[in-house]
Amino acid sequence: MMAKQTYISWIAVTFATVLLINLFGVGCNGPVGPDGDDSFLIDSIAPLIEWISPDQGLVTSDTVTLSARASDDKEIWRMVFYIAGFEEVGLLVDSAAGIYEHRWAVNTFPDGPYPLLARAWDTSRNMATTPVLMVELNRDE
Repeated sequence: MMAKQTYISWIAVTFATVLLINLFGVGCNGPVGPDGDDSFLIDSIAPLIEWISPDQGLVTSDTVTLSARASDDKEIWRMVFYIAGFEEVGLLVDSAAGIYEHRWAVNTFPDGPYPLLARAWDTSRNMATTPVLMVELNRDE
């Protein structure tokens, strides 16, 4: 009876070990991804993001092109521009340089100052935010 219990325990331990190795990629060299990289490690590094345009304090009556550069040690998942708190998804216009843009059609906004903000998320959902830019709409200029 004792031998049967030991045999079953041995099978359970072996099964659990094989399962962990296959699920988490843990081997003798530590966790590795399917391509031998560290893709199973936790990514805690936020993306880098910076404004390209518009310039701080811009006064305009025309469409404004919002442009920002985002980069990450892994990959950018999403880039969003905020115009006075309203979310506008940025479109990737230059994948090599990581440049995202949104053309803001100002004709539906009244004259006045507007805060602009951009945020980028990587594939691990780490987020980075630009400093706020102020743009003023003035159709009387």
